[in-house]
Amino acid sequence: MNSESNRELEEFACRFLENQGAVLERNERGFEALLPENLSEVFGTSEHININTGSDPESEGVYSINYGSSLLEKMVDAVCGDVPLLACQLQFDYLKREGFDSLIQEQFFFSKSVGKTESRAKINTAYIFLTCRFTAQSDEQKHGLLSLVFNLETGAYIPHMAELFSAAGKNFIPLQKPVWKDGQLEMVMKCIKEQSKGILMDELNSFHETMTRRFRRDVANLEEYYHALEKEMEKNLERHSLSEELVKERREKIGLLPDELERKRDDLFKKYSIKVNVEPCAVMLINTPAVIVLYNIFIRRTRKNVSLIYNPVTKALDPLVCQGCGKSITNIYFCNHLHLLCSMCSEKCPLC
Repeated sequence: MNSESNRELEEFACRFLENQGAVLERNERGFEALLPENLSEVFGTSEHININTGSDPESEGVYSINYGSSLLEKMVDAVCGDVPLLACQLQFDYLKREGFDSLIQEQFFFSKSVGKTESRAKINTAYIFLTCRFTAQSDEQKHGLLSLVFNLETGAYIPHMAELFSAAGKNFIPLQKPVWKDGQLEMVMKCIKEQSKGILMDELNSFHETMTRRFRRDVANLEEYYHALEKEMEKNLERHSLSEELVKERREKIGLLPDELERKRDDLFKKYSIKVNVEPCAVMLINTPAVIVLYNIFIRRTRKNVSLIYNPVTKALDPLVCQGCGKSITNIYFCNHLHLLCSMCSEKCPLC
């Protein structure tokens, strides 16, 4: 191993151990480490170990971090087992100040109501940027990455922010631990679960069309085969040499064909059904200046205030969230108690 590789491994090992709470002391061959109890259990070692950064062979209580060494592999597995978490602060020289009424009219539809902007104010808000790995399993497999951005305050899914984010000026900062408010992460994860299905179906549209086409093709071939088989069996019954008992037996077999065809069709449906597994592989917290707009809505002589967030990355207002199902919406309906609802929930408000 050359000295540069040796130095990189040593730096990696030191960073990992210190982040896990280990106490390190250097010596002429490498360093000694006093490990927390949970880390010594992960490594399968005692709490006090010596780590050799050279090429000397391992001995009792002395471990190597050369490429391929068991200790290094356990460190890498531990690092990869956690979803990487990063934070960044966005900076903008200019934030929108006017024209919110027209922007609201362009983006939103408020059913049976009229509204106007009452006030606006500069705020700081937060978004969670999830990079997810998905596997779609059917007759074939499709793998891919999916980027999802949600407003951490409201839980709203922000379309196109992932694509536009790369063009924004940003300042990355280290994050020691998550800084979630009580119930905030749970709310966002619920929103992600509710909306990721629809988002993924758009991503998997061509894959779904391919599997659907193959399913219909195989079902058509299967039906053609069973119809031909039924005709052939019916024709064979016309033979005069068959006994009544044999004719009865063959008619019973013909009668079973529809059920057998249905079972085969169900097997094909299971074969071409798409099962999707999604797991996060990176998380970024985005803090950014924004503008909050207080919008007055008048519904049947009743006034309701709605807060809208202007997103400087998308240069648009974030969607609102249906209070019934958690879906992000731009077409808003109201029940008699003025809950903000999507079109489906407006038929019967889940909250009333």
